[in-house]
Amino acid sequence: MLLLLLTILSVAAAPDATASTPTRTCEQRIEAGGAPLAFPSPRSGRVLAGPLAFSGLFPRTPARLGPRRENGRFSLKAGALVRAGRPVVLSVPGRYRGRLFLNYARSSTGEPVVRFQPCEPSTRAFSYDGPVGPVTGFSGGFEVTSPGCYPLLVDVVGGRSYRVRVSLGRPCR
Repeated sequence: MLLLLLTILSVAAAPDATASTPTRTCEQRIEAGGAPLAFPSPRSGRVLAGPLAFSGLFPRTPARLGPRRENGRFSLKAGALVRAGRPVVLSVPGRYRGRLFLNYARSSTGEPVVRFQPCEPSTRAFSYDGPVGPVTGFSGGFEVTSPGCYPLLVDVVGGRSYRVRVSLGRPCR
């Protein structure tokens, strides 16, 4: 009986893994201002990983990355576009933490992981008349300590996982 009670208490007291992961919600989305956002096609040259795409230009040379910021890192804006449906968790593989930082969670230091909760397509838009549609946008980007080709992990909650590489000052080969 004591063993059963201890087991129940340990499960009840176990921290929720998603509680510690910074989350961007539907309420924190960005909109284009005139119509629902569209998900890019694979031929668009954008970085795609399942239901997640990044907008923005990914520089292939250190000079195009821009100057270092006060914290010693290079910074790049890249909006995240997420298809409606399940939440998506974007993370930096352990080996690259300390070199690559995600700036989607509105922290001053960057994060190694962030969760995107897309809107329901019928959610009312705030910048135009009509629904948000099948794609939710989030502002943010990346910071790196040095130019490189960096991997990212994309996990669809309750679904498939993807791995994608982004060019941040060096081409991906």
